[in-house]
Amino acid sequence: MLFNSSSFLFGFLPACLLGFYGLGKVNREWATLYLVLGCLFFYGWSNVRYIPLLAGSIAFNYYVGNRILALLDKHRDRVVAAWCGFGVFANVALLIYFKYTNFLLDNVNAALGTEFTLHQIILPLGISFFSFQRIAYLIDCARGEIKQPRLLDFLVFALFFPQLISGPIVRYNEIGPQFKRQRFLPGAQYNLMIGVVIFAIGLFKKTVIADNTAYIVNPLFDAAGRGTDFDAVSGWLAAASYTIQLYFDFSGYSDMAIGLARMFGILLPLNFHSPLRAANIMDYWRRWHMTLNRFMVSCFYQPLSLFLTRKVSDVRLSRWSSYTVSVVVPAFITFVVLGIWHGAGWTFVLFGLMHATYVCTNEAWREFRRHRRRRLKIADNSGWRSVVGRILAHLTTLICVLAANVMFRADRVATAALFTRACSG
Repeated sequence: MLFNSSSFLFGFLPACLLGFYGLGKVNREWATLYLVLGCLFFYGWSNVRYIPLLAGSIAFNYYVGNRILALLDKHRDRVVAAWCGFGVFANVALLIYFKYTNFLLDNVNAALGTEFTLHQIILPLGISFFSFQRIAYLIDCARGEIKQPRLLDFLVFALFFPQLISGPIVRYNEIGPQFKRQRFLPGAQYNLMIGVVIFAIGLFKKTVIADNTAYIVNPLFDAAGRGTDFDAVSGWLAAASYTIQLYFDFSGYSDMAIGLARMFGILLPLNFHSPLRAANIMDYWRRWHMTLNRFMVSCFYQPLSLFLTRKVSDVRLSRWSSYTVSVVVPAFITFVVLGIWHGAGWTFVLFGLMHATYVCTNEAWREFRRHRRRRLKIADNSGWRSVVGRILAHLTTLICVLAANVMFRADRVATAALFTRACSG
């Protein structure tokens, strides 16, 4: 059920709001339970067969999280780490099975000339997002950042429909406590008004701008998929128009999710903040899909960087070698994983490799400039040189983003290569 569909706008959403606030006058627990059941209906609308999978994932992670919290109170750190690792592994395994099994099997057959087959696996709706959300929950439990939640509190956190399908990737402490202190009548009209305005802005971005830009994008990429040659103008038009479509599609969805949550009196974290204004690629990722970037940094990059730093701490390395091990390698791996997370295909792998290369180059350049300033004892550039540098950095970032977006949208690598040749003249 899409947020811009008539069944959602004129059926599900009004019924959910009326039932939630109506029961909230009588009993807070009934209202929360009603919302949980409504979220299950929302998820099952597209394919009811995957409700047991979602329910099983919730039950498993709730149990593992409670085990972690119970062991944490007994200061059994190694057992806590083992339970957390087990929970994270199970969530990753579930994601890999449903999202990447057929892709891996196809590549094994192509490489070895075999004909292994497996039944067609249908990708469950939102599995990438709710898998990462569960992983973040278990890691937060292991870090002692969460107090053991009641089952109903965990259910509403795990199933809250505005963020269930496509994010933002929220942490338990961000929305779980909000439902506990929910005030149903005071402020309800204000929350509904603000939520409707934010939702309407997102709906406009999605349906008017993004969906209409698709009428330009789709014919160009379809023609490229058939091997049609393009000139430079058509190549740049495809790259720019798809970037605009993607920008307003994701910005619109983020606004709709935040607006919907606000209608229920819940504040979701900001997930999108004008990324095309970014001065460099790191700034871009701090603005684009902000909760995903936060998750990757706190749950993947930082632990990996700390692990590698500790492994080489007793080895005498040069400054650049140490920097490569502690910063460049974990950053590269993180962004490759981030790219693959978006989809199963070589275009997504290369999308991740491109952004990993961008980020590592950016970080190496920053480290070089920082060291040079310290060595020469000079201040940061100022005046017209600084302005020109920022403009060039901004343009370079935009070109890099456009190139990666073409790879992201292309149906295969050859299609993206065709656009690259066209754009380069």
